[in-house]
Amino acid sequence: MSTPVPLAPAEAPLLSRLVAAGVPLLLALVAFLPDPDDPPPHLPLLALALLLGLGFWLAPRRLRYELTDDGLVVRTLLSRTVLPYAGLRARRSAGRLGLRTFGTGLPGYLTGHFTFGPDPAVRKVRAAATRTGDGVLLESGGRTYFLTPAHPQDLLSALARRGARVEP
Repeated sequence: MSTPVPLAPAEAPLLSRLVAAGVPLLLALVAFLPDPDDPPPHLPLLALALLLGLGFWLAPRRLRYELTDDGLVVRTLLSRTVLPYAGLRARRSAGRLGLRTFGTGLPGYLTGHFTFGPDPAVRKVRAAATRTGDGVLLESGGRTYFLTPAHPQDLLSALARRGARVEP
């Protein structure tokens, strides 16, 4: 049985949302510019605009956290990660995501590898988050994950009930 965990509201400034929407629109407009060697519309540019727009729209909607019988499941647009309750350590975090070293950063969709601070115990994390701060740190399999559930304390309580070690 799977229990969905609500996500925190996205922390996406208007400017970044406009840029994300503007890039596919700009590509679509460029596809209709006249070219003496190739009359418009330019189908490869239209296809690219459609794919980018679809990716920008779909990616944030695919981010999910679920509590299953086996562990916490983190789903992103392209991956599914299961963090088993056995051996899982969890705690609230006062730190924030820093620089992205690998991954995707769309408005309301932060996935990949990030630097992390000012927590002295954690220097880098794998994130699947809707914003850069006010989240939960999970340690499993030698890796540290940063998630942003809507109600961090509720998630920590649910993890503790399922056998994870929750630290203050």
